[in-house]
Amino acid sequence: MCPPASPRYPTDLTVVHYPAPALRKVAEPVTVFDGALAQFAEAMFAAMYAAKGVGLAAPQVGVSIRLFITDHAQREKDGRSDRRVFINPRIENGTGDETYEEGCLSFPGIYANVTRWNRFDLVYQDLLGFEQRLTLDVTAGDFLGVVSQHELDHLDGKVFVDHLTTAQLTLVKRKLRELEKEYKAETGKAGAVLRK
Repeated sequence: MCPPASPRYPTDLTVVHYPAPALRKVAEPVTVFDGALAQFAEAMFAAMYAAKGVGLAAPQVGVSIRLFITDHAQREKDGRSDRRVFINPRIENGTGDETYEEGCLSFPGIYANVTRWNRFDLVYQDLLGFEQRLTLDVTAGDFLGVVSQHELDHLDGKVFVDHLTTAQLTLVKRKLRELEKEYKAETGKAGAVLRK
């Protein structure tokens, strides 16, 4: 039996903005762990740093695979780094909840409070395909817990504004409409518009 062929990944990555349809697609599991995947992860880090982000999911650069990267220490602006790659991630043993203000590179200029798990296990594969487990506690200071849940949503075709209440959506509706107009002007298409 032949091993699966190595997928081809783009190298020049650009963060897509709402309402790009790529943001609503459920990503496919990664099955090939090779140099091409590692190079793609490096290209994602470059795109994330260029956009001044702390997390980025593959669907945000138009690639529908279950991979996201983080460098949550970047928000401290003190030169520290904590680069991580999460492949085929899932949450287990979620308990409690915590509310945190979130933004998203695919929704520039939009910020809102989102409630997510407080404590949970993040189970994932590394770049070599080995399974890892990380226990995160947001209340205890694990900002990675907020970032990883936000990025994991992207792999499931969800975006952080899906978590907003009607009142919260009202506050950001004008900015969403501006992004929709920009997308239509660039592509000639409506895209995957939020229907709330």
